[in-house]
Amino acid sequence: MSKYVYKNPLDEGYKKFKLTKKQHNQLFKHRQIMWFDKYEYYINEHEVLLHKFYNWKVIILNTIFFPIVVLLNGIVNFKECCIEMKKLYNQKKYGYFISDYIYSGTETYEQIKNLIQ
Repeated sequence: MSKYVYKNPLDEGYKKFKLTKKQHNQLFKHRQIMWFDKYEYYINEHEVLLHKFYNWKVIILNTIFFPIVVLLNGIVNFKECCIEMKKLYNQKKYGYFISDYIYSGTETYEQIKNLIQ
């Protein structure tokens, strides 16, 4: 089994851009930003790349409630709880995020391109 390695989209020719929560929610009707989401957006001439992460609020809440999580999961599962926390703190390193693509030629791609120009 090969080990996951994060490839920075900026190194692969993408340009990073930002969207407000309102812009994101208007563009992506079925992918609304929730209170625990953080998105990174990248674009090149062929596609838009979205990376969805957990934001700092989730990390803080999980850190505060970690002892309760361990008790609920049992001391036997302490190692798995620690691994999950490690993944949460290093989401890019461990691939603990969701990627999505919007390809050129679609209406959404054109709307995004017009927004950022």
